[in-house]
Amino acid sequence: MKKTALTILLAIFAITAMAQPQPGTMSPAEQERQNRYEQIQSAKIAFFTTELELTPKEAEEFWPVYNNFWKERERSYRRIQGNLKNIEKAVSGEEKINESEIRSLMDKYVAEFATEGDIYKNYYSLFSKILPPSKVAKIYVAEERFRVKMIHQLRRGPGGPGAGQNLR
Repeated sequence: MKKTALTILLAIFAITAMAQPQPGTMSPAEQERQNRYEQIQSAKIAFFTTELELTPKEAEEFWPVYNNFWKERERSYRRIQGNLKNIEKAVSGEEKINESEIRSLMDKYVAEFATEGDIYKNYYSLFSKILPPSKVAKIYVAEERFRVKMIHQLRRGPGGPGAGQNLR
């Protein structure tokens, strides 16, 4: 148990240290957003470690790979959203472009979903080298459960009814 707690703390410190911007370079709103992001990441680490029942050795190997997986997915998601924003401008008439340019925008949009699928395939393979199949499956279940948990917490608001409850 001590090793698991130590692993969780080390992972939290590593992620927090990597995410720290230079002092004095952020506005108060940006600082608040950064603090909230770090809180969510810490909660996610604790949630995943519990859900996946990672041993200290597994956690040591898993977290760097998972963090890269998350970053790649986030980049892909941002590209998808950027492409969608461009499509929205085109179809709303905000930007005047012809049908072939709209087709090109749509091709980029759809292609990025394929890229996202490739990310999942690649990391499924990497996760399978670190964890047994049952724990790999738990990654995807834990992600969805954590996402739902965060949505419920957002709906309740800070300090609202049921705030802080575990949704297991």
